[in-house]
Amino acid sequence: MARIANVGVEVLADPHNPQLLVRVTAEDSLTGTGETWWGTYQPGAPAGMPVLPIAVLIESLLTPLCVGQPCDSVADIEALWQRMTRATLQYGHEGIVSTAISGVDIALWDLVAKRQGVPVTVLLGPVVHKSIPVYASLTWLGDADRVCADAQRALQHGIRAVKLHEANVELILDVRRRLGPEVTLMVDASARFDEHGAIDAADRLADADLAWFEEPLYPQSDHAALARVRSVAPMPIAAGENEFSLAGFKRLIASGAVDILQPEIAKFGGITPARGVGRLAGAAGIPLCPHNYSLGPSLLANIHWAMTAPAARWLEVPWLSEGGSFPCAMPMPALVDGCVLPPTAPGLGYTGR
Repeated sequence: MARIANVGVEVLADPHNPQLLVRVTAEDSLTGTGETWWGTYQPGAPAGMPVLPIAVLIESLLTPLCVGQPCDSVADIEALWQRMTRATLQYGHEGIVSTAISGVDIALWDLVAKRQGVPVTVLLGPVVHKSIPVYASLTWLGDADRVCADAQRALQHGIRAVKLHEANVELILDVRRRLGPEVTLMVDASARFDEHGAIDAADRLADADLAWFEEPLYPQSDHAALARVRSVAPMPIAAGENEFSLAGFKRLIASGAVDILQPEIAKFGGITPARGVGRLAGAAGIPLCPHNYSLGPSLLANIHWAMTAPAARWLEVPWLSEGGSFPCAMPMPALVDGCVLPPTAPGLGYTGR
């Protein structure tokens, strides 16, 4: 029986795109690599600072819980997830705790799949999609020329859909006119509106032919207000990246606030609870479009999960402006006709740092 020898973290400091990798190493030196959410956007903070609280929680609370525990099977992963969740109960189920658990959990799935010599999809199984389309998720730009330049690079790469992170309605309408009607377009407002502003923006964007309008409302936890926005919006409403637990997704779905569910696997506890989130989406008849703004193990975890989730419809791939990069140096997933295919490499298939 293989047991865990160590759980370690690596802070990849970057002024714009910090990453926190988690490595679970067994006694025979086989290692699985995971990733947590990258933390709140703090442009004035030292590089890497946003992920440090998550790293400290892993090192101080989760590592001692994992060392010496078995790591051979999915049952072992599930037992460890329960162990971590129960032991951190008094710190709160959600937020930084679930984010830290996510990184360890993703690494465990990678480790166990490698030990069995199979992709993570085999452990999650069965694979139900031959391919899943991706969309290029642009960064916050605030300039139509820059948005169109980045969008055109993505389209030339073979991606057929683009998501803007903008709240300027006239800019969005201008970009739609310039890209043309054949490009699938989504907009993430990043919670920049109150309820009145969100309803007004949605109405003014009616002619933009959006696949969805994402997180228009602050606070994101006000499901009732978001449901009111959805009731009058002329396009689908998407949300979910700021839910940190299975219970949170149950509340969000029950509120009637969303047409499209966007869970962030590096926030709500990892691959282990992802299976339950997928079942919730399927039972509610809501399309599942996993959220991700990192080029690393968390994106790969989303790909493996989505391939086995019947409700999955889209995958988010971060698309930085020319010259931008993620410090883990993982390459962009291979695309065929704008889609990712089921992975075949053992584990998550992570190739990076």
